[in-house]
Amino acid sequence: MDEEQQIIQEPVQEPAPEKQSDKTQAILTAVSPLVSVFFGGSAGVNIIPPLICWLVWRDANPLVDKVGKNILNAQISWAIYTVAACLSCLILIGFVLAPVVVIAWIVFSIIAAVKAANGNYDYVAPFTIKFLK
Repeated sequence: MDEEQQIIQEPVQEPAPEKQSDKTQAILTAVSPLVSVFFGGSAGVNIIPPLICWLVWRDANPLVDKVGKNILNAQISWAIYTVAACLSCLILIGFVLAPVVVIAWIVFSIIAAVKAANGNYDYVAPFTIKFLK
């Protein structure tokens, strides 16, 4: 073969396989907002559990950093929507809107947790405002 035709291929750098503990921490971060349901589920409480998980594990686990940002963005967004829906109770439409927002929050939080458990760490819930990049 001619030297011009030879293509020197550098070895492909494979990403490091994810450890089971990394996956477990990412799943716990995704499930953590649902803990707030047991503590009254008031707007804002849903942000605390994923924030704690993210702050504790983000430096040691890039998967938690990725999932945590998505989950925190979603939870902050849903807290804002819940407060807005509750405030709209003053004009009567909130009595319909508030339960719909809370049910949607629970459904989308469960979907995010299931997606993370199935290995889809890129899932972003609908209506999520991107606060953390």
